[in-house]
Amino acid sequence: MEEAPKIFGYTREELLKLDPIVLRAIIRERAHHTIEVLLYRILAGKMKPPKDFGGVVRYLLEIWRERGLPMDAPDLQWAERMLRIAEAVERGETPKLETKPPEPFTEEEMEVVEKLLYGRRSIRQWSPKPVPDEMIRMILKAGLMAPHGCNLCATRFLVLRDPEDQRLIQSDIPIENGVMIVVCQDMRIYRALGFDKAVPQNIYYDAAAAADHMLLMAHALGLGGVWLTHGKETERRLRERFGLPDYIETRCHIVVGWPAEAPIKPQRMKLDEVILEVS
Repeated sequence: MEEAPKIFGYTREELLKLDPIVLRAIIRERAHHTIEVLLYRILAGKMKPPKDFGGVVRYLLEIWRERGLPMDAPDLQWAERMLRIAEAVERGETPKLETKPPEPFTEEEMEVVEKLLYGRRSIRQWSPKPVPDEMIRMILKAGLMAPHGCNLCATRFLVLRDPEDQRLIQSDIPIENGVMIVVCQDMRIYRALGFDKAVPQNIYYDAAAAADHMLLMAHALGLGGVWLTHGKETERRLRERFGLPDYIETRCHIVVGWPAEAPIKPQRMKLDEVILEVS
């Protein structure tokens, strides 16, 4: 790139001093919007690569390395991979992605999918049997892998096992024996990129998607779970108890545990009743 551009208004000097958490988010977002979003249309012959395809990500990764920051994290390795593919496209090559499009599930696999999607229900009573840490990590990973806007990866998790800590959250459900996972977000990232004003709805959608993914994983593990929300007073108590910085904001929470009940799953309206007719 001929001259150092401003990225989200940041000069090169500012990027060299920027909080690594924010810089890393910018790298992910730019790899998404300046390479990934365009790449597959380019490979399909529907558009030509823009000038200096991948140049912004190259510039950001150079700054990351200049700061001596590690490149071993999966998200940064993905950005590096996107850059190498973009560079190959610029050279006129057709890169081998070694990926394949989604394939229809077999009948047996669809039975599992339907068991997961249609069998999950809200469980509000749990047995005192401890939930292994490995299961909680699997649930958290499912939340991490949920879709989120613009590849920001700003979702964070607070795991509460102590009943006294759990009582900080006001709820009409008596929480007993469950593990509570509070879905939080690092607002430094949304604010630094201006997304809190440009797409504020994403903040809430990102948190909800993470909670849903975690509940599905809990169900697959044989656990029962429930999705809940809370307000600012609860957030204040959590912030005070755990010393959360002001840029960490809580959004919602789930509770999971070994089910001590087998409730009747609420049924929905008929499918045809909820499909809007378009004239």
